[in-house]
Amino acid sequence: MFKNSLLLKIILVFTLPAVGILFFSTKLVIEKLDYTQGINRTLDNVVYLEYTQNLIHELQKERGYSVVYLESHKFSDKLIKQKEITNKKFNEYLRYATAFIKKSNENSNIEILVKDIQNQFYLLENIRLSINEIKIDSYRVLDFYSKLNEKLLNSIISIKSVKSAFAFNKEFTNISYFLLFKEFTGIERAIISKLIIDKKLDEIIQNKVDEVHTIKKSNLNYFKINSSLRLQEIYNKNLPFKIQEDVHKYRDDVLKNILTKEFDVVHWWNLSTTKVDALNKIFDEMLKELDSIAKKATKDAFLEQNVSVFYLFVSFITLISLLFLLRNIILNEQKSFEKIEKQKKVYELLNETNKQLLKKSSKEEIYTELHEMVSKNSSMVFCFVYDLEEHDKEKRIYAKDGELKDIVKKRLDGDFEKLDNLLTRAIKWKSNVLVEDFTKANISVFSEYGKKFNINSAASFPIKKFGEQVSVLVIYSNVYNFFDYEVEMLFDQMIFDITHYLEKYDYEKIRIKQEEQLKIASVAFESSVPMVITNENSEIIEANQAFCDVLGYTKDEILGKNPNLFRSFHQNESFYERMWRVLDREDSWSGEIYNKKRDGTILPVRLTVTAIRNNKNEIINYLGQYIDISDIKDREQVLEYQATHDNLTGLPNRLLLLDRIEHAITKVVRHNNVGGLIFIDLDNFKTINDTMGHDVGDVLLIEVAKKLKYVIRNEDTVSRIGGDEFIILADSIGRDKEEAKKNIGILAKKIKDALNGIEYISGHKNISTPSIGVTLFSDASVSVKDIIKQADTAMYAAKKQGKNAIEFFN
Repeated sequence: MFKNSLLLKIILVFTLPAVGILFFSTKLVIEKLDYTQGINRTLDNVVYLEYTQNLIHELQKERGYSVVYLESHKFSDKLIKQKEITNKKFNEYLRYATAFIKKSNENSNIEILVKDIQNQFYLLENIRLSINEIKIDSYRVLDFYSKLNEKLLNSIISIKSVKSAFAFNKEFTNISYFLLFKEFTGIERAIISKLIIDKKLDEIIQNKVDEVHTIKKSNLNYFKINSSLRLQEIYNKNLPFKIQEDVHKYRDDVLKNILTKEFDVVHWWNLSTTKVDALNKIFDEMLKELDSIAKKATKDAFLEQNVSVFYLFVSFITLISLLFLLRNIILNEQKSFEKIEKQKKVYELLNETNKQLLKKSSKEEIYTELHEMVSKNSSMVFCFVYDLEEHDKEKRIYAKDGELKDIVKKRLDGDFEKLDNLLTRAIKWKSNVLVEDFTKANISVFSEYGKKFNINSAASFPIKKFGEQVSVLVIYSNVYNFFDYEVEMLFDQMIFDITHYLEKYDYEKIRIKQEEQLKIASVAFESSVPMVITNENSEIIEANQAFCDVLGYTKDEILGKNPNLFRSFHQNESFYERMWRVLDREDSWSGEIYNKKRDGTILPVRLTVTAIRNNKNEIINYLGQYIDISDIKDREQVLEYQATHDNLTGLPNRLLLLDRIEHAITKVVRHNNVGGLIFIDLDNFKTINDTMGHDVGDVLLIEVAKKLKYVIRNEDTVSRIGGDEFIILADSIGRDKEEAKKNIGILAKKIKDALNGIEYISGHKNISTPSIGVTLFSDASVSVKDIIKQADTAMYAAKKQGKNAIEFFN
């Protein structure tokens, strides 16, 4: 999926944690939703507790009235009224319990308990009927009511605790134990009432009283030990110590003196009921506190739920943003990766081409190898080299044989000057021509064949030799915008190398020709070749007259001397050490050396030293043959001058200018200052040539060269790069761009004034004016070619201003 494995690892490193965060955020939200639902049940539990306790409280009253009524026929009116209240509370309880069961899926046991309570309550009608008819034992009544209340209390206890609502669960449990305490307080009220009425205390009753008292005390202790300070505060506040003390004293008095003392059952009933009612009031206060805890827990749970949802939302947005960010990174990285791969392939092509060019020895071989190497690249559809130096049209195109080459030949056949395509534009503009999208540009011989041959972009690159265009390389690619800036720079480097090889081959032809001339000369003057012979100790033992004549010594003056006598110190010691190492290894050495004549004149010679060995393979002599190559050196200097200077004006040409610009860039970078380039084009020069003659035009060019050399500084370079175009390299024109712009502006103005000062040429009125383009450079970020382009662009801007103007490159 990805061409870059590192990129895949980056995606995994960023995506997996993000997905993990989203997963855990979602899980957290679900947990919080469950938690909130559980917390919401606490309010339902509080309401169920309230309805259940209301029913228990009324059953406790009815139980007490029933026991007293059975034993003494008292409280009959109250019992009748209490039954109505109990029935009403049961109906309220049953309605809510039914709704509570539907809400509470987890509390499945409570449904069974409620049905059991409902069935038990229906049996209560039979008990009531038996009470009315005084046909039932009071203990059985007490037991029935107590069991019914026990079932109700068990339904409370059976309610499952709510997860994470620790404070609520604890207080709910404590209140449950408080209700058990209250229930057994009610049972104690009924038993003592029966005891007062019966006026007898047997072992069974005593055990029952003790059991009730123990259970009641146990539940109260649990409540006091485990309940919060707030619940204990409610208990102590609403149940005064006096009420507890009065009840306890009266109960204890009854138990001790029931057989010997009269007790009032109504008094006991009212006294114990006061305590039971106080306990019921305490329960109401506790219920409010429990409700407050439940509401706070609900509020906190809702807040936590909202926080978790917000966190999930932020996580989701973060993940989406991260995915978009990663998508953009992936796309950019893929583009960068593809771009680097493309540059890599072009660079490999450049290296391979250079290797192959080293093996070639002619222009034809270079062009053939060039189009073959470029065509091998998978991104290239076709390429050809057009040779401008070839007079035979059939031989101008170097390309792979086939349909594409035939199309090129056919389209280029005819009036070449009128054609408008990649090739002709490169020739006319003398610069690269790039087509990013082949479907939108119609400037190629293959414009109508783009889809057929899958051509999507193209480029043409002029090839120059000694500053003059000699051929054009045209390339067609199957990739859109293949020839971007970096690829263009790589192909420019290739073109530069080709130029180097073409010039090298021309230099080699000159060198070979010179060597042939030297050989002819050496044969013709063999008898006059200077020679010297030394012994094994390098002492001169013989020299011919030619040698003496060349160096200006007599033979007697040099015999017995070491050839070090002729050293000019143009070569250092390492040079001579290398010479002797070669001589010892190969028995001969040949190379150029500078000798000093008797009069001190330095003489360049080609020296060939040969070691002469005896039959024991021992060196006994050295033979030195000298050839005076001062004329050759002079000719080399002339050739070098001609190769780097304009023949007409004697000014540096483009080749030398390019070299000096390279040095100038290095210099401004090293010294942290600014250099400048001034591009001058003579307006109306063609008109002068056409109307006054080329001789007059040449006179003008020579005069312009003189004026320019006069105006510039000593360290500046003025060059003629062709036709009527001159370039001035202003080396270190300022310490910064502002100062440089000011100084080069002054220089450009002087140049303009000086050239406008040429009024007549060979008796003719001078109609030529200068159009001047100026650019600055301060680092190596811009190539030599681009600096010249900038100045050229500024010059054309000056022409557009109406000629005879100065424009800076912007």
